[in-house]
Amino acid sequence: MSNYEQFLKSSLNKYKSPDVTKRDVLSVFTTFSDLRPKLDDFVFNDGTRKSLLQLDGTIPVNYKGAVYNIPICIWIMDTHPYNPPMVFVKPTPTMQIKSGRNVDMNGKIDLPYLREWKYPNSDLIGMIQILTIVFGEEPPVYSRQQQQAPPIRYPNQTPYPPAGNSSFPMPMPGMGGTSNTPYPSNTPYPSSNVGYPQTSSYPGQYTGYQPPTTGFQGYPNYSGAPASSGYPGANNPPAYSQSQATNYQSTSSTASNYSGSGTNTVTEEHLKASLLSAVEDKIKWRLKETFAQAQAEMDVLYKTQADLLKGKDKLETMIKDLEKEKSEIGANIILLKQKDGEVKETLSRLENQDQINIDDAVVTTAPLYRQLLKAFAEEQAIEDAIYYLSEALRKDVIDLEVFLKRVRELSRKQFMLRALIQKCREKAGLPPLA
Repeated sequence: MSNYEQFLKSSLNKYKSPDVTKRDVLSVFTTFSDLRPKLDDFVFNDGTRKSLLQLDGTIPVNYKGAVYNIPICIWIMDTHPYNPPMVFVKPTPTMQIKSGRNVDMNGKIDLPYLREWKYPNSDLIGMIQILTIVFGEEPPVYSRQQQQAPPIRYPNQTPYPPAGNSSFPMPMPGMGGTSNTPYPSNTPYPSSNVGYPQTSSYPGQYTGYQPPTTGFQGYPNYSGAPASSGYPGANNPPAYSQSQATNYQSTSSTASNYSGSGTNTVTEEHLKASLLSAVEDKIKWRLKETFAQAQAEMDVLYKTQADLLKGKDKLETMIKDLEKEKSEIGANIILLKQKDGEVKETLSRLENQDQINIDDAVVTTAPLYRQLLKAFAEEQAIEDAIYYLSEALRKDVIDLEVFLKRVRELSRKQFMLRALIQKCREKAGLPPLA
């Protein structure tokens, strides 16, 4: 695990959330030890390449009472865990992809769990656990039929159908199986002679897939080299060991006893096996429906929880804003009461005084301000005079020549006053007029 941590630390340096991704990947290795990490280039549909982390290996799947190792490859996006990974079935040369509801012809896996991926409710280990359940109901691979020489017939042996007839089951190593069932594993994955094809020099990866050594020795190993015993190749003579012949005879004898001494009569054992199979299928569908219903309810609850948390944050923000406005309004009320008291006091004082001369009431604090006030008052008076002259011209009260003469004189005086106002404001440190 320490080697994995060092490898992940160097491989995830370009990921947006390397720490979260590292924890998620390490949690997978504690349960599915057959998966191995490596860094490789992934080519997208538009032709772009990106160096991504992938988990390569097998996952155990329980199918009809037997444990099979299904080879998969998980590509982890650089935006993990906020975007779902891409998962593919990676068959060996002796396997063939079986397309279905969750796997297409290219081996790409599509699950509702991946389509509804949402962090932190979704993670890698949960996705792989769902894969084991889905593959247990519908395996994604089956054995690729190969050209074989006719086997030697032994007494009381039930003959296997020819490899070219795809409508008949094909025996699997170590136990009876069909052509639509995955490869079994009688030994844990990996071991000294069982592994996955090595595509990286990362330490700890195993080199080459070897079939189990227990039961029938019937298939060539996955690396392509012919097996030392079992089904012969096209150019090798058939050869069976004594232990294999004994296995075939015992299998044939069991099948003969089960079928009622070679007759087609339906016995109680047939009915019992049929009922058990029907009950098993019904329980599986019930479990699947229950799981789907529980998952949907959990999704609704998670969405409701997210909405409630969002509403809580919004309410807390609104409460803070209201408290701030309340404090500001309180301060403004106090200030307003103070100003109201000052106004009432001024009014009461003015009521007891005689009529006030506005020119005497407005007193400046310095000669500069007095000059500025006087110039501003004259400038505004000239502005009003020019306005009334314009009205008189419009109503034909004065002639145009008189209007132009008076306006020229007033404008010249107004210009000088505005220049004086600007100069006084500069001396007083006041901002210039707009």
